[in-house]
Amino acid sequence: MKTNYENKISRQEALRLACYYLQERIHNGSHLKIIFEHAVHVFNVAKIAENIAIHSNGKLDPDTAYCLGLLHDIGRIKDETVTKVPHGIEGFNYLAEHGYPDLAPICLTHGFISKDIKKSDYPTYRPKLFKQVKEYLSDLEYNDYDKVIQLADLFSRGKYIMSIHDRLEKNKSFYHIKNLSYENDAYALRDYINSKFGIDTERLVKDLFNQSEGGYMPGMNLEQPKLQPFKFYRFNGGYVI
Repeated sequence: MKTNYENKISRQEALRLACYYLQERIHNGSHLKIIFEHAVHVFNVAKIAENIAIHSNGKLDPDTAYCLGLLHDIGRIKDETVTKVPHGIEGFNYLAEHGYPDLAPICLTHGFISKDIKKSDYPTYRPKLFKQVKEYLSDLEYNDYDKVIQLADLFSRGKYIMSIHDRLEKNKSFYHIKNLSYENDAYALRDYINSKFGIDTERLVKDLFNQSEGGYMPGMNLEQPKLQPFKFYRFNGGYVI
């Protein structure tokens, strides 16, 4: 089974969905700072994916890449620490049930660079859910949009922009894992995108966020207006974006 994402949603509609799920989390009691930092991540992934597509010599549609970036984490509409349902599964079901079944796979594929997934790398997945996801992925053929979102997601964690190496180290630290089975796959993914489109993605990301020549900064300075994709405004007791 192949994924096919092009011409499935407009930028305006993807933006509406992204803003809706972020506001839902706030409405349901999530801390504003946590959701703001996650929102920065979502918009950064969208921006990175869009810029890779812009430099793909017409092989990828920038609007499609941007929309997928906005929606890849829509499963976080619910707090997985409460529901115990991983956000990839939550997002897949959400898009499938709300009229976007063709876009639903991105919610799962962005989190699994290798389809030969190991349970030890994903401790939040219960055995039954893990088995279901592994079976689904085995029948799925990733396209270049899946791979671009995977790569864009690697460059962004929370409000921070970082190297692939640093992102993998953060994953190991967060999940208390000594080694990740997909480490080599992450670098191979970067090399694939670089070779396929004739670009240097690490340089592209560095330039996109005005990173210094000395290497990746430890994080984005949210005080810089150009790095702040949107603001929350209070409205009738709630928040709008």
